[in-house]
Amino acid sequence: MKSLFIIILSITPFLINSQTKYPTNYFSNPLQIPLILNGNFGESRSNHFHSGIDIKTKFKEGFKVISAAEGYVSRIKVSHGGFGKAIYINHPNGYTTVYAHLKKFNNSIEKFVKRFQYKKQSYEVDLYLKSDDLKILNNEIIGFSGNTGSSSGPHLHFETRKTSSQKAINPLLFGIEIKDTRRPTVNSLYLYKKDKSGYISEPSKVVLSKINDSTFTTEKIKLNSLVSFGLSGFDRQDLANNKNGIYEISTFLDGNLINLMSFDSFFFEESIKINTLIDYSYYIKNKERILKLFIEEENDLSIYSKKNNGFVDVTQRTSIYKIKASDIKGNYITIDIPLVYDKTIKKITTNSQNISYSKLIDNNLKYDFNFKNSSINIPKNTFLKNRKIKIEHFNDTLKIINPYIAVYKNIKIKFKNPNSNKGNYLAVKDHEGNESFASSKLNPLNYFELKTKKTGLYYIINDSISPMIKPIKFKNGDWVSDEKYLKFKITDKESGIKKYKGKINGKWMLFEYEYKKNQISYEFDSNYLSKSKNEVEIEIEDMAGNSFIKTYTFYRDN
Repeated sequence: MKSLFIIILSITPFLINSQTKYPTNYFSNPLQIPLILNGNFGESRSNHFHSGIDIKTKFKEGFKVISAAEGYVSRIKVSHGGFGKAIYINHPNGYTTVYAHLKKFNNSIEKFVKRFQYKKQSYEVDLYLKSDDLKILNNEIIGFSGNTGSSSGPHLHFETRKTSSQKAINPLLFGIEIKDTRRPTVNSLYLYKKDKSGYISEPSKVVLSKINDSTFTTEKIKLNSLVSFGLSGFDRQDLANNKNGIYEISTFLDGNLINLMSFDSFFFEESIKINTLIDYSYYIKNKERILKLFIEEENDLSIYSKKNNGFVDVTQRTSIYKIKASDIKGNYITIDIPLVYDKTIKKITTNSQNISYSKLIDNNLKYDFNFKNSSINIPKNTFLKNRKIKIEHFNDTLKIINPYIAVYKNIKIKFKNPNSNKGNYLAVKDHEGNESFASSKLNPLNYFELKTKKTGLYYIINDSISPMIKPIKFKNGDWVSDEKYLKFKITDKESGIKKYKGKINGKWMLFEYEYKKNQISYEFDSNYLSKSKNEVEIEIEDMAGNSFIKTYTFYRDN
């Protein structure tokens, strides 16, 4: 009898996400406008999975954000990056909803937050509340949509989480309606081969042929090794052309299920392992994310409901490998790939790229590299598998080089400060020549210290240029009675802005920093003691310790 088998990894038990039932009539829409998505749950971002949905706000800020259900505010976080201004609401049904990148909170929440900001004299706060601090009604206005934090344009980021574990859950599983009759799109399909030693080949592109709107095929693929595939693609909903992530991908061999991955939920601690799902090396070289349809040992993500290692072995016969890519509404496409065994096919040749990366790092060991003026500490499981890198200290430059491997734990670096010059800092340059600030933290022995996941060239440079401050829409001595805000542009040409402080008439005032605009602003509020002649003092410090203080006079009607 002709043999056909699938190589299967031993795995620990896991929950099947698709069997979990979520309440579909509990949460209402968080905005009072038609919901159009700018981003899907679970889609790949630069170093994490997207933990919610991004809802378009017509390229505008200020839309009313509505609580999806009754509950209480459990957390409020305000930060320059990340979610910007964000509200977390715990609900009686055991779930938490999150509303992020807000422009403002409602009056009661705004007043609550400002009390702590002024007490700490800090714009950035992270507040955990008790259940009776801020009660929230169903469909209550809790804030207004914005663009704060690490947001590339006005929108609302909305999440649903399991309160007890903070596990992120796809909001669309709760019945939030998004119009969608469009099928996912596969841009490219790639073939991977695996030999008996476990070496996996570089991907090779496979040409797709369209049969109809839902079905694609390829030419016969001849093989004499284990094979699997990867794909790049996207999904679109009806009312927008944004390229969002694909919800579910399943693979079959002759009708038998091999793997099923779906973005129903994930734990936040898993998010760093996004690079075990994509072909990271290919992404760094080509800026295209290939989702691997096979599972390597380091990939223990919980997105799988059926989990084999994904490589198939076909001998002495022809088989059909099928890929099905689906969205959450059930729209799908399939790709049929005929596989034919051919013993005359050449064996896989090992990629020679790693020759220059001469130091083999055993994943089960920790490493301490000590040089004359620097040291490197690499913990166990930093790369999740054995990897080759280049490590050396040469001509005042510390090299930790292999841009094609992902780093999952912090590497600790120490680098001696060569002199006592003010403004010295540790910089890093990546494989594309981009230089950035790394650290200005000095230990008692005069060594810069850094914990990082960045590989590249590390060296000391000096920043002697102070930051700059410039008023916006007013000048020294102006009347600003009709202005709602005082705004300043703050910039630094080298190491970047570290911190800032604003005072009016000697009193600390709440200036908000919008780093995307290089702008700080103060909104006149009850903390401003009204007087005709006023003095505003702005102090800025960059990452290298250079500071600049500028004072302006302004007049305002009482």
